[in-house]
Amino acid sequence: MKHSHTLVLGTRGSALALWQARHVGALLRTAGISVQIVEVRTTGDRITDVPLAKIGDKGLFTRELDVALLKGEIDLAVHSLKDLPTRLPDGITLAAVSEREEPWDAFVAHPSFIGHLDDLPEGATIATSSLRRQAQLLAWRPDLEVVPVRGNVDTRLRKLDESAWHGMILAAAGLRRLNMDSRIRQVVPASIMLPAVGQGALGIVCAQENEELRQQLHDALDDTDTRVAVTSERAFLRRLEGGCQVPIGAYASVQSGRLSVEGMVASLDGRMLVRDRIGGNPENAASLGNELAERLLKKGAADILRDIRSK
Repeated sequence: MKHSHTLVLGTRGSALALWQARHVGALLRTAGISVQIVEVRTTGDRITDVPLAKIGDKGLFTRELDVALLKGEIDLAVHSLKDLPTRLPDGITLAAVSEREEPWDAFVAHPSFIGHLDDLPEGATIATSSLRRQAQLLAWRPDLEVVPVRGNVDTRLRKLDESAWHGMILAAAGLRRLNMDSRIRQVVPASIMLPAVGQGALGIVCAQENEELRQQLHDALDDTDTRVAVTSERAFLRRLEGGCQVPIGAYASVQSGRLSVEGMVASLDGRMLVRDRIGGNPENAASLGNELAERLLKKGAADILRDIRSK
């Protein structure tokens, strides 16, 4: 059913967010749905000089879009799924999850450093905006010096080029979407670093009460395998009550009709890290994510999380 009016799609104003909104807008237009894109500035965009973990993470990049949605100022919003809280505000629903781009993280080297991760010298400096990346880097190489960096992708890359750092870790999906593949020196192996929950996928939200729009968005945009995978990952994260302030990573995928989920929890300094994998029927995506979380809690994640939250 074609929508009778032009939908207003809300998005953050960064280059990557605008790419995501235009991508979703193009898919909707292909399905015969008219779309207008509007920019909304969020808390996470306004505060760029403080590490994410220090300013809280409950809807940091989504809150203002949520308000616009609930007020009826926009009809839908597009988010990087990794920015979307596992518990959405009342009245808002995750209508669709797009087909996932590459989920992994990428090592971006300083122009003067010609090597890969294994070539980093003792005490090398790596920048990242993420405690998840920091913890896994330190678990892999305790000698590394990890420094914080904020800003959109362009800003971070400029800071890297102007710094004395050896490199930086960014999401591969964002770099590829912005045609910056050439900056990727190496995709970080999964053995070193699990991605953020939902990394590489886009979440499209709308008002829960608008059932017609919710169905239209699902039909036009939802990718079944990606939806199953991130449902499991988000259940894992929700059970652990994690966010930007806790080093938690997970990756799920559907292969040959079977769902595989891997997750990890680490201390901030990387000295303690628990990691496990589980598999099962894709129909049980949420319960598998919960079960994996329970396993990790029993293997030491409960102690790690308690210590982090007590600080």
